[in-house]
Amino acid sequence: MYAKRFMQLFVIFLATIFIAMLFVSYFNIQGYFAQSLLLSVVGYILLVIPLTVLTLLKQRKKFSTATPGQHDHALGSALQHLENIFVLSTVSSDNVVSSSVITFKQSHTDENVFYVVTGKDTTRVKNIMASHRASFTTWYDAKTGTRVSSNAVSATVISTEAVNSELASHPEIKSLSDNFTKNVIIKLTVQSALIESFQSSPEVVDF
Repeated sequence: MYAKRFMQLFVIFLATIFIAMLFVSYFNIQGYFAQSLLLSVVGYILLVIPLTVLTLLKQRKKFSTATPGQHDHALGSALQHLENIFVLSTVSSDNVVSSSVITFKQSHTDENVFYVVTGKDTTRVKNIMASHRASFTTWYDAKTGTRVSSNAVSATVISTEAVNSELASHPEIKSLSDNFTKNVIIKLTVQSALIESFQSSPEVVDF
């Protein structure tokens, strides 16, 4: 547990005890059972509400893949239901397809741009450098069935000195790796994507 979260929980716990005791004193509650019941009810309410808020804020920050303002767009809205993981497929110069599960990060400035960080000697890097082609599909949200797959994607490999420049322009990429010495950045620019769900008809989004 991080020190910041520990302190947050400790402060909430102390506040809960003091406020619950204030209720007991203010209403002059007598008797062990009555005091225990009031302390339990008041303490539970005061403890659960801030913990729920903190949890929701943490989850929103962790899985957010879009910046404010992108929620009005179909692709950005769909990604709000999904973790930032997809199956990335690439094809070699002799048309051999390779697929793997990998973490991605959506650009904070361009809704249709995604970044992947990977080792410079991986098959996906070799394939993209040879063909500049890629495709991806996300998993689906268990409740809504929302999922996103690509129709048309252009892929480029960013390496050497260009990595630092891209990181400076898009610091959100840094969340994908702690070390870029042996890694490169794959930039995926989506021209067209398919959005599907259990609740609505498939939607094609073009950029």
